[in-house]
Order: sequence, then C-alpha cells, then structure tokens
Amino acid sequence: MSSSPLFERFGKTIPKGTVLFREGDLGQEMYIIQSGRVKISKKVRNIEKTLSMIGKGEFFGEMAILNDKPRSATAEVVEDSEILVIDRNTFETMIKGNTEIALRIIKKLSQRLQEADNQIENLMIKDNTSRLVNLLAKIAKDKGIDTVMGGVVIDNTTDDIASMLGITTEDVDKIIDKIAKSRIIDRKEGRIIITNREQLTQFMKYLEMKDMFGDMSEA
Repeated sequence: MSSSPLFERFGKTIPKGTVLFREGDLGQEMYIIQSGRVKISKKVRNIEKTLSMIGKGEFFGEMAILNDKPRSATAEVVEDSEILVIDRNTFETMIKGNTEIALRIIKKLSQRLQEADNQIENLMIKDNTSRLVNLLAKIAKDKGIDTVMGGVVIDNTTDDIASMLGITTEDVDKIIDKIAKSRIIDRKEGRIIITNREQLTQFMKYLEMKDMFGDMSEA
C-alpha cells in the first residue's frame, strides 16, 4: 500500500468491481490511478462499449469538473486499486498553481480526442475482421508491450476488444483463431501477441483493398 503524503491525504484503496461513477451522474471529483486498472465504458444503443482500460499514472473524471456536465461514461475498477480522489476545489487549485499539471491535462485531452477520432474511423469499417485488425494495430502502436522475440503483447482481453468493437467475444475469438493460423498473431495466458507487426500491417492493407474492390476470387 502506498504511504506517500499525497496518498495519505487523497488516496483510497478500492476493491475490484467497484463502480466509481456511472454515465449521467453529476461529478465533483477526478481520479488519479496509483496502482491497478479501471475500465471506462459507455452505453451505445443499450450495449456497453469499452472506451479504454487505464492503469497507473492515468487520470480520469476531470471533464465533469471542467465543463460542469454529467459524466459522459462509466468508470469501474477491474483490479484492486489505489486511487487519488481529487475534489473540485483541489483540482482547480492544482490547475491554477501548477502549469506543468495544466499542460499534462491539455496533452491528455488532446490524446483522447485523437483516440475518439480513431474509434470513429474504426466504426466506419464494415467488415469485423478489418475492424479487429485495425484496432489491434492501433493498440500495438500506442500501448503494445515489446517482447524479447520481437513480438508485441496486447494488454487487453478478448472481452475488452469485443466491447470496443461492439461485437460478441465469441466473434472476436473466431476471428483471432482464423488469423492465428497465418502466424501473424498468437494467444498466450489470455493475452494476444502480435508475432509479426509488419505482416499484420500488410494484412491490414490487404483487407482495406478487399473492402474497396471486393474479393476478386469471387469474381
């Protein structure tokens, strides 16, 4: 357990499964993760869609304070976590008194806008295989963990990915098993491993061409 002065003042140990806030709630606090993970999700046509899985060093919940509007998403603790809970007055004092913190928040908001653009772009792709490959490539680039064998580990479960794509976990499993036969990706201990990033990029380009011109083998 963290014993820093900051944690002693603002910190809470929060168990797995706790919902910190729900979409539509009024918000007076923001959160900074010291350890553990939190799922940010949103309901789209009554289906819960995972927007992101965030961990140590990430912050969230600040928008309800900045724009004084209800929460735009739901935050659920998915691992036992240590989280700093910052109220509105403390948050405003931090922003006004520390330009480094203000700049970090601006950069994070800019990053989230880019991620939202990427999600919108991915939703415009009709074919589920193309959408899945496109999503894996983006996660590998932004948050992938390099392996000693030259691969990249995706630190998202198939449930996470299914929620991001708005399809079933069963469909995700079927697509991954199909792609795994080409040895472009693999699975180990519940995590997806991209064994060859270059081949994944080539496969993604092939799927884009197929989406544009159709499957020539069917002509």
